[in-house]
Amino acid sequence: MTAPFPPAQRRAHTSAFTLVELLVVIGIIALLVSILLPTLNKAREAANKVKCLSNLRQIAQGNSLYISQWKGWAVPGISGNNKDVLPGTTVKSRAAWHNNFAFRRNMNFGEWSANSNQKDRAPDGLICPSATQARDESNLNGGHINHSYGYNIRHLNYDPKPLILTLPKESTWNNNTEFGGIKANRIKNPAMKIQFMDAMTQFVQPQHSQHYYRVKDWDDLKDDSDVDTAGEKAYPAYRHSRDKKVDSAQINIVFWDGHAATMIRSEVAAVKDPVLAESDPDGPPSNRTSAWQKLWELGQR
Repeated sequence: MTAPFPPAQRRAHTSAFTLVELLVVIGIIALLVSILLPTLNKAREAANKVKCLSNLRQIAQGNSLYISQWKGWAVPGISGNNKDVLPGTTVKSRAAWHNNFAFRRNMNFGEWSANSNQKDRAPDGLICPSATQARDESNLNGGHINHSYGYNIRHLNYDPKPLILTLPKESTWNNNTEFGGIKANRIKNPAMKIQFMDAMTQFVQPQHSQHYYRVKDWDDLKDDSDVDTAGEKAYPAYRHSRDKKVDSAQINIVFWDGHAATMIRSEVAAVKDPVLAESDPDGPPSNRTSAWQKLWELGQR
């Protein structure tokens, strides 16, 4: 009968990973991660895009409720005089659409005041998940909705025969402008007319619809200071793509009939040349996309 190995000899024959085998396993794991990571990122972005579309539909529904409450008037882009100050506070009485008290109640947003720090903010659940700046600024009061979604003010200030004589045009909005709004039944072609969309500013306009990541400093890193050295204003954000500069970069939009859709930059940007847009907001007819067609404007044929 053969005697068993002594303890020391048994240990010498115990199997173990060699350094080469360990490196092979680590290499296989790294390879699998490199294969799966892009797929996971795509899945995450697809989920963010769907969530963003849902947010836009909810905002449009909040506006629909406002319309039913205010005798057909849509939430105004601005209301109140910027020179007037609410008694006992440092808050101006003028409010943009996202700070309108009635609209905020419809959306179940917190009502803002001088001490609440709710101004410009919406719950995190109603901020675009891909809005980098709005997310970075989030706190207990939510994120900055004005760095997430923008209201199309083209319909609020482009009316040759406005219902209110003081209704301003974009070039005349100033501290004395007390109202910028319209009745919903005056919206032409609501299925084609942009209501809200992904944006870096509280409003959107056609002359800045090509600027995102194609003009210096017009990007998703906009700071929140009062001094805006880049002159960033009223521009959409094509943020639902890895490469945000390309013509196929995606953006979410909700239209005035309530339907929401994902579109690409080449379908939405009003003009191909951002510099031309500054000097000629409408651009030549051959250079305009259907998203900003004058046919959707009041007084146009």
